[in-house]
Amino acid sequence: MAPVRRRSARKARRTQQERRVKTRSAILKASLRLLVEQGYTKFSASAVARMAGVSRGAQEHYYRTRDDLIVATLRYAMDEALVYALSIARDPRHSTDPIVRFLADSEHFFLNPRYRAFIEIMVAARAEPRLLRHWVPLVRDARRRLDKVWTDRLTAAGYKPADVRRFIELTHYVLRGLMLVETWLPYKPNRRDVLRTWRSLAPAILHRSSV
Repeated sequence: MAPVRRRSARKARRTQQERRVKTRSAILKASLRLLVEQGYTKFSASAVARMAGVSRGAQEHYYRTRDDLIVATLRYAMDEALVYALSIARDPRHSTDPIVRFLADSEHFFLNPRYRAFIEIMVAARAEPRLLRHWVPLVRDARRRLDKVWTDRLTAAGYKPADVRRFIELTHYVLRGLMLVETWLPYKPNRRDVLRTWRSLAPAILHRSSV
């Protein structure tokens, strides 16, 4: 093959790959938006295709079933959450206090409309074994990766690893409960006050490692 033809073939392959990436990204963004705005019960693959501006056939080429699409969307959302966590953990402009940064990231994850959609899927998965088989390992892996970001960061700041793990776990319990109260119970908690109070309790849980 002549050099010009080889370059042309490489360019065509690269362009085709870019189109595939762009199409998948549009589908997953639309899918996540639909889950957040409409909830699991009103979620449909055809509505996602319309919102993404692609044909149903193009969508099914990448995600054959509704469950395939939901699982891929969850993975996409978890990957975005990891990128966000890393950006806060590594950028001191958010705060010089790593505990404040951790709490900001946790608030962003658990008190975000996306997490409400995750809960709806989790409840639905209990009655849908195929979805549950994908959901459980995906969530466990994502939580492991997200927790490692803050375990590493807080341990590097001098806190005892066991205390760090306990603080992370307790923070998640608090914020999961707060999300459920805000979303589905007839109460109006003061989110800022809850978070300030929880931050004030951090010294009772986190202790510095001995030098």
